[in-house]
Amino acid sequence: MGDAKSAEEDGSLAARLFCLEVMMMLRFALPLCVLLVAGSASGQSNNLLNNPNGDEGLQSWRVFGNAAVSDCPGAGKCFSIFQDAFIFQDIAVSENAAGMFAVFISFASIENSGGPSTGPLGHPYLHGYFMNSVDLKKAAILANLSGQEMSSPPTANAAWIKQHGVFKVPEQAGAIRIFLRSGCAKTASSASCVSHFRNAGIFLFSTEDEAKAFANAYQ
Repeated sequence: MGDAKSAEEDGSLAARLFCLEVMMMLRFALPLCVLLVAGSASGQSNNLLNNPNGDEGLQSWRVFGNAAVSDCPGAGKCFSIFQDAFIFQDIAVSENAAGMFAVFISFASIENSGGPSTGPLGHPYLHGYFMNSVDLKKAAILANLSGQEMSSPPTANAAWIKQHGVFKVPEQAGAIRIFLRSGCAKTASSASCVSHFRNAGIFLFSTEDEAKAFANAYQ
């Protein structure tokens, strides 16, 4: 009788120890799973641009015309582009990018200190290319990217507007180019008109729905 009771107690103890081990495993496994899922999601939405906010001046950007990096009130660093100038950046992509969906995105604004007498509010905008190579000597344009919300106009002087577009990466694409273009007139002085861009980015997603959801939620 005593042996049977002892065996029962041993079995109960073993069961409790097993349950405790399982609970400890779950305790450590659940946070690990959360980290893995979060890492996967963040990896899917990495910004491919270098120096997207101008924290390193105009490094990594090619400049055509009059452009600089400024401290925009309430927005931090931003690119300030005058007259009809523009800046652009090329990024290399692997052949695995074909068939994915690229998000082109930024926030834009324009300041016209001359007021209504200088004409209607200008129209800064984004556009881009898919190219076969990042090497400028070999590069050929595969697609000229515009439309969608890439040129959404600011609704008021100095107001920020989100501009974006989603495009499927074609076969043979080896590079992506994004332009940030001023909406000021060629004859406008830098004191009277300036276009600003901040939080510029290029992001790749596996599906169009994922890309559009990301663009809509982008801040």
